[in-house]
Amino acid sequence: MPRAIGANCRLLMLPEDTYGTAPTDDFRRMPFLSCDLGAEQPLLDADVLGVGNGRDPAAPFLDTVTVQGQVVVPVDLNNIGHWLRLLLGPPVTTGTSPNFIHSFGSGAAALPSNAIEIGYPDVPSYDLCTGVRADTMELDFSPSGPATATFGLMGQGSTRGASSAGGAPTTAAYTAFNKAQGEISRGGSPLAQVSGARLSYANSMEMVRTIRADRKVEGVDPGTARATGQITARFADTTLLTQAQNGTPAEFAFAFAIDANRSLTIALHEVYLALAKTPIEGPAGVEASFEFRAAYNATATRMMTAALRNQQVGTEYA
Repeated sequence: MPRAIGANCRLLMLPEDTYGTAPTDDFRRMPFLSCDLGAEQPLLDADVLGVGNGRDPAAPFLDTVTVQGQVVVPVDLNNIGHWLRLLLGPPVTTGTSPNFIHSFGSGAAALPSNAIEIGYPDVPSYDLCTGVRADTMELDFSPSGPATATFGLMGQGSTRGASSAGGAPTTAAYTAFNKAQGEISRGGSPLAQVSGARLSYANSMEMVRTIRADRKVEGVDPGTARATGQITARFADTTLLTQAQNGTPAEFAFAFAIDANRSLTIALHEVYLALAKTPIEGPAGVEASFEFRAAYNATATRMMTAALRNQQVGTEYA
């Protein structure tokens, strides 16, 4: 009897027209590194007296169903746009074929939901999660290695079956970014001496629990959007230190670029730095780590913009 192995598993995804209702169209097959999205329903103790003899407990009962988890995906040229759409909403697309710019903005009043199916064809077993929204995104920048993104997900419900609900899945061309193609800029100029950075975005999602016969949550509502992170740099000048001391904002951009027409740039339009120490930890170089927070910028009319340049037409992420 075959056993499920990760190499044969697959992840399918498609936007929902109605929250919590899986679409009937063909899903998209998405590349991923790991995924623990799924339903959990804990058992609670029933501390009832007088049911049996002695100190043995009464039968436990099932609590509310919770659907949440994380998925780690490669940052690639085409598929990352579908995750950004789930996190930020549909983009505004400009440009002409074959060079399009898809601009995803933070702070949307309403966010979309997707149906996501995690398939274990060896068993076979297929877990269809519906009403899934993206709560968080984590990006790590360093001089080398593969570029990956971690998305925190929350859903409404999950059903398991012996066959896939994804139809005949479609796939997009896979062109991965890597960390060696990364760049961080401040005020439009490359920021020198950066040894590492971390960017976190959160929709501050809240699960809305109501009294329902199916024990599902009513939905997942977004709260205040937040973009935070950390920049670690060799102490070669006082650019970041001076900004932190003065409490003045600047625009920062975190990018991966293959060429002029194939890139992903995440711009934080108004970034504030926390004052950081410059510790001496021996004879090697001195580094400083600056925590940062982004805020709404009146000129950009948003806090953050993710611009994806590729050959996909605007309807791909609509």
